[in-house]
Amino acid sequence: MDKRVINMQLTHALGSISEKAVQNKLNVGPLPRGGSGSTVGNTSSNLNQTSGATFKIISDTEDWDRTLAINAPGQSGNPDDKHYADLFELWARDHYFPLFYSRKR
Repeated sequence: MDKRVINMQLTHALGSISEKAVQNKLNVGPLPRGGSGSTVGNTSSNLNQTSGATFKIISDTEDWDRTLAINAPGQSGNPDDKHYADLFELWARDHYFPLFYSRKR
C-alpha cells in the first residue's frame, strides 16, 4: 500500500499568470494528502496532484438522505465568497458532508 503524502494545492487556471495577491486568492492550499495514481483517492503520482476527482458523491438509493458528497475547493467560484475554499480541507482528508434530499432532513 502506498503511504506517501504529498502537499496538495489546487491551482486556478489564472493562478500562475496573475500577480501574487491575486494568486493568493485564486489558488487553494497546500494541504497534505495521501495516495498515488494507483489508489482509490487518485492523487496522480506527482509531488502536486495533477489528476483525480474534486467532486465525489456516494448515493444510497435505498435511503437518499444517507447520501454523502464532497466538492473541492468549495461551493462558490468567487474567491471573495466564504464558500470558495471551505470544503478544501474536508476533501484533502477524504471526508464528506451529508447531502440530504428530503425536506425533513
